Amino acid sequence: MGDEGVEVRKNRGFLGFDSTALPPRDLQDRRQLRYELDLNDWNLRIWGVAASGFLTDSYNLFATNVISASISFVYFPHDRYPGLLINLFTLLGSVVGQLAWGFLSDYYGRTRLYGIELVLVIISTIGVATSSFGYSDMSFVGLFIFWRFVMGIGIGAEYPLSGVITSEWASTQSRATMLGSVFLMQPVGQALAQLVGLWVLLGRDHQHHLRDMQCGLNTANEMECKKIVDGLWRIVIGTGAVPAVLAVVFRFFLYDSGIYQLEVKNKPGLALRDTRRVYLPQSDARNGIALHSPQATQTNSPQPMPLQFSREDLYNYFIRDGNWYYLLGTSITWFILDVGFYGFSLDSRGTISDLWASKYPLAINSSLSCWNSSIPEGSSTVPTWVELGIPVWQTDHTQPCNTLYDVLLEQAKQYLLTVSLSSIAGSTCFIFFANRLSRKNWLTVSFLILAVLFIITGGVYYGVAHTQYYPATVTMISICHFAFNFGANTLTFIIPAEIFPTCYRCTCHGISAAAGKLGSVVAILIVYGINQGYRDPNRQGLIFILFGSVLALGAIYSWAYLPDVQRLVHDYDGNKVRETKTLEELGGGREQARLEGEVITVKEKLHELRRRRKECRSQLGFNVEPRLQAMDPPSMQLSSPPPPTVSRGLAPYRTRTASVGISSLRS
Repeated sequence: MGDEGVEVRKNRGFLGFDSTALPPRDLQDRRQLRYELDLNDWNLRIWGVAASGFLTDSYNLFATNVISASISFVYFPHDRYPGLLINLFTLLGSVVGQLAWGFLSDYYGRTRLYGIELVLVIISTIGVATSSFGYSDMSFVGLFIFWRFVMGIGIGAEYPLSGVITSEWASTQSRATMLGSVFLMQPVGQALAQLVGLWVLLGRDHQHHLRDMQCGLNTANEMECKKIVDGLWRIVIGTGAVPAVLAVVFRFFLYDSGIYQLEVKNKPGLALRDTRRVYLPQSDARNGIALHSPQATQTNSPQPMPLQFSREDLYNYFIRDGNWYYLLGTSITWFILDVGFYGFSLDSRGTISDLWASKYPLAINSSLSCWNSSIPEGSSTVPTWVELGIPVWQTDHTQPCNTLYDVLLEQAKQYLLTVSLSSIAGSTCFIFFANRLSRKNWLTVSFLILAVLFIITGGVYYGVAHTQYYPATVTMISICHFAFNFGANTLTFIIPAEIFPTCYRCTCHGISAAAGKLGSVVAILIVYGINQGYRDPNRQGLIFILFGSVLALGAIYSWAYLPDVQRLVHDYDGNKVRETKTLEELGGGREQARLEGEVITVKEKLHELRRRRKECRSQLGFNVEPRLQAMDPPSMQLSSPPPPTVSRGLAPYRTRTASVGISSLRS
């Protein structure tokens, strides 16, 4: 009975491209809130909270590369499908996490769920690290896949949460660099997984003389080898829970962003209070304007309040205003990007070994030095490979006499040199150039560059594969990974966190990220199908060329369906500089972009190109006519009709001389 008469406050939905659904007082408060945020710069606290979780998730996602050979050696040495299933269900779990947490974070609040996904990662990490056969009646693969699926849910949930929370807490000018710094943790997490695996391997070798035991090649120490290697991969996986535990503690002390509390939760007083808790407390002294308290009387907008996730509000934003084009652009570009990225990155052990090969695979016969046992009272396992095939863990077929220790050592070295170093360098370079480049145009160009690089890499591979000139291919692969992280891989994460309104920002980011993971699933299935059905030893060149052709499509979608997140303005010296648009401006969607002269969709862009061409021709004709008249005698000159009206082109970029905050002070 005590709850009767208590009004349930509902979330506000899309405010309109001009924010007319926002009451005038709230509109003024939002300007003041933006002013407060933009007084600050790069925030270490927000970055640390988001980056620690992203590092954890990257470590656990790409740890598959580190442990796959060890697991296959112990549990399924001659079966390839378990590795495929493990990767697929991890990625499918990520899709579930991205979609679910994207919606829930918009509806219930960002920080309400921030940390739960890491709890899932911690629990599933423990589950994976303790997976076993049980008492001879449990499937190790089934249990392992279940826990990797749960882990995938936690990993996927991190994408929309970390991206959007960083975007909403950052100042306008530091937004891209902070998001890029968070995404930098993906290649760092990959490298960390490799380094931890290498450290554990060397430690086990020092303790048990793993290399001398000839694990995988001799039956003399088979059971002891499996026991040691089984513990090796469990340590690598279990280590992933350590940064997750540290990260989850800090997340309980973070608040919902001010813009979310004001626009969606309709709590302007809390918005500024929590913003000042995160940033400098002395911001109160910088200006005398304060947002009204949570208990203050609310003023109503002349329009009825839009309700978040109502059928009417979803229709107005996505259909009526045409903002589904934005979602199409972010989703398809991320899908295409991950088709190329995961095609030779996630399941890359055999691929990287093939790229580093200086000769063709050797035949399994008695000419091999490991055909006979070199350990007394032992027997070589190599002769059995003639019938069973080369084991899955033996990824380098050009050196079949390598022990498991040699294979794991070579894999770590090759991955770090080929993938990790160049990826970290690419992400670092992007952070430096984030505000110097047009992010939308750079995404389009980077897709084209990647397409060209992939096709060139395929051609180089066909020319030098399995020869002494193999470093040419390795170099091209490193350049590809640098280009990935310097451009499209980072930007497909950043742009969805910028261009959608606050009420649907997490949902749309989650949908876009889920589309990317579905692209990775498609890529893995394509690669698996090619490797199983096409036995040409140089088939990797075909994969590069195929994926390069697909990446070119990403340039079309980014060019046609994504808005500019920056504008050109003139500084005090009259030079053109790039200014980042605020989240409030970008949240207005396609109609707001049209007011600034932007054109979205292929059809409208082609129409605009034709209009410009006609305008150019009419201007040329108008300039030539006076010269012809000047050449005629005055008596022959006829009175000419008034010049034709030239239609205006794109609205010129406006020059800003004051920040959003200053305009709010005037209001």
